[in-house]
Amino acid sequence: MSEEEILQSFKKQGVDIKAQSAPLNRRRFLELTTLGIGGLGLLYHSNSALAASSLMGTAEDTTNLGGSIKNLSQCKSPTIPTRIFASSNTGVDDSRNVLGLQRLACAGFDIKNPEITRRQYLRFGGTDQQRASDLQNMATGAIEAPKLLLAARGGYGAIRILESVDWKSLGRLMKDKGSILAGFSDITALQCALLAQGNMSSLAAPMLYTEFGKKKPDIVSCQGFVEAITNPNLKINLPQQTNTTLSTPLSGVLWGGNLSVVSALAGSAYLPNPKGGIVFLEEVGEQPYQVERMLYSLYLSGAFKNQQAIMLGAFSGAGEDSYDARYNLAAVIEHLSQVTGLPIYTGLPFGHVARKQSFPLGAMCHLTPADSGITLEFEGYPTIDRELIYPEGLWS
Repeated sequence: MSEEEILQSFKKQGVDIKAQSAPLNRRRFLELTTLGIGGLGLLYHSNSALAASSLMGTAEDTTNLGGSIKNLSQCKSPTIPTRIFASSNTGVDDSRNVLGLQRLACAGFDIKNPEITRRQYLRFGGTDQQRASDLQNMATGAIEAPKLLLAARGGYGAIRILESVDWKSLGRLMKDKGSILAGFSDITALQCALLAQGNMSSLAAPMLYTEFGKKKPDIVSCQGFVEAITNPNLKINLPQQTNTTLSTPLSGVLWGGNLSVVSALAGSAYLPNPKGGIVFLEEVGEQPYQVERMLYSLYLSGAFKNQQAIMLGAFSGAGEDSYDARYNLAAVIEHLSQVTGLPIYTGLPFGHVARKQSFPLGAMCHLTPADSGITLEFEGYPTIDRELIYPEGLWS
């Protein structure tokens, strides 16, 4: 689409950009976004330079939808090819989506398809076919795989599209492009499938709607996201373990994600089982007996066979067992260690909590003893040039 066609498209909506005496600036861009994400998508898809310039401006020009982006003069011109995928729930607050898109653009991410955030079918971010196409079109080469594939949000729905994506081809193309698929929660289904069938890593990380679209994103989580996508040798320190000690180093592919989703894949072709792997699990809002039942589903299916250890993140909102308060997560963990024979390490700072540290899934992870606990060090995953990113843009 030519620049003239873009201008005419907005003119039909009552917006005569050409009539302005001054160039399109950030304030005017934000006025245009009130027309809806469709107009925003037109700007990004048809003229990335125009979209980038709209996010630049003076320090005084801070008007926005639902939040405040400060220090606009520091924003990066968006150069990192990025696509949003909506495999699960739809976002219910358009202004939150817009704010997240603005922050990502300010940080240097060139969003190719922002209009996707308005797509909806029932509770989902589009029909099954639409949501599968977000990934399948890249697997076939119809759409070029970007540097970053960022999930819009979690919820439910990803498992419905697993059979409609050629994960082997997608994994191969992502490796060629050094692409990063990022998300968590329900996105676990896609991350497991990508590793199991495409032999490709992904990133456990915050998402567009659930973090970057917040009025006040968690700064530590945003910093952790940038660190994980730019540092080829990411390190994470775990606190001292109370019941299990690591006496000698061990190495293996770290895989897994949300326990509910991982257990739902038990026995399927979409559940990884890398030899000598390390299983990572986190959960939210499930009582101890429910957590144990899902863990037993994995155990009985053989998911823990050939694994070296289990790593647990946050299990938020677990509550107390109504029959016996002694039947808590500590009791579940102790029993799991007995039946699997595997060491279980806790305290990985990730899950359905406000503050989280992003890290690769499906990449090699080295665990080493440290004076203060355990150190995790990752290798063999794609990264992005740190110089292309303005981190503060993600939370300003």
